[in-house]
Amino acid sequence: MSRPVALAAGAAALAVLLLLVGALMGGWRPFTAQPDVLTYGPDGDLEQFVLFEGQCANGDLASGGSFGPEADARCGVPHDVEVVASIAPVREGRPVSYPGEEGLAAFGRAYCALYADSDLLVPTAGGVDRDDLRMTAVVPARAAFADPRSAGSASGGRQVSCVVSRDDGERLTDRFSVI
Repeated sequence: MSRPVALAAGAAALAVLLLLVGALMGGWRPFTAQPDVLTYGPDGDLEQFVLFEGQCANGDLASGGSFGPEADARCGVPHDVEVVASIAPVREGRPVSYPGEEGLAAFGRAYCALYADSDLLVPTAGGVDRDDLRMTAVVPARAAFADPRSAGSASGGRQVSCVVSRDDGERLTDRFSVI
């Protein structure tokens, strides 16, 4: 290879490397920048959400959907969603007023974005790259938060869950969470 060609190839490689480093430092992540947010409970987007961390399920992860006990699915067969993380920002035993949908949505977005950027999701599962996933934070609506043990609430009505589904709407066929 001639010297000018070698220099041009080296310069191109350096430019690509600098762009990649700059993108990563600037906040680029393989997932969408902000996870979607849905509420659950009698007055929420999802009528029921009784899924727990590590559980896979079938159902429409959209306003009007529901994830009751009948939605349960094995993770090794085609399914629509997987709960990859969950946390209770306020324990159920503590009497506390509802922090508001925006406050819980902001908490859910931040928690799920942090989780999406972690090593707690495998890079690929069932031939699907994690870059092809959509992350949704599922947070309690006012009624579910006020009565954490109500029917239709997750294993705790104050749970915030991070749920993955395929961005293209196709079904998942394996588990993404590291358990």
